[in-house]
Amino acid sequence: MLLIGKAGKDVMTRLSLFGVLCIFLFVCSFLVSGEESVTGEQTPVLSGPGDQEVSDYLNGSINLVAGWNFVSVPRRLANDANTASIFNGLDSAGHSIWTYNQKDGGWNDLTADDKILPLEGYWVYSTTPFRVHLRFSDDPLQVPPVKDMTAGWNMFGFTGNTPASARDSLLSIRNTWTEVIGWDPAIQQFEVTIVNGGSNEQADSRMLEPTRSYWVYVTESCSLASIGA
Repeated sequence: MLLIGKAGKDVMTRLSLFGVLCIFLFVCSFLVSGEESVTGEQTPVLSGPGDQEVSDYLNGSINLVAGWNFVSVPRRLANDANTASIFNGLDSAGHSIWTYNQKDGGWNDLTADDKILPLEGYWVYSTTPFRVHLRFSDDPLQVPPVKDMTAGWNMFGFTGNTPASARDSLLSIRNTWTEVIGWDPAIQQFEVTIVNGGSNEQADSRMLEPTRSYWVYVTESCSLASIGA
């Protein structure tokens, strides 16, 4: 009879849960595997409403590549521009936009009226490079966002307009997070795991990027605070 200690069970649970996430993406990718790959060099970047990239305190953008993108918004969006309709004009080849919240039961596909929120992660498929225009809230009294997490794997969106290390980005949950995994849209693969207190390739000094999202494993319920307004 094989006996597995608590630590071993914890590792197996983490691996099995993450395996489900990988299978989800594999199946989604398989459904479009017959499509020709498109790169930014071969295809011009298409845009949603608006005809050019604008970047200032009240405006920004998410630049999607052809394939799956794991994205987020860096700050709260303006009240009249904060739903999934910001992706209007996107050719998703019939794929839904997906988010995941373990606290609320797992995977959810978005409707056009669903809110797009900071600290949330979104899986978005595009057949071509595409620029999503963002318009941010100008409310000077808004409360910084917080995302509640439960033990296990959680998705979170990076907040802020400039890169920051995983260590600094997750300072508010520094005693509960163990691993962070990002997605490289250029090669359509998960990145090397970042480990809390890790070194070399897994060092927690590695940078997290604006408009990107990540998986994080936490050992107990906690609340992740935004590092940007």
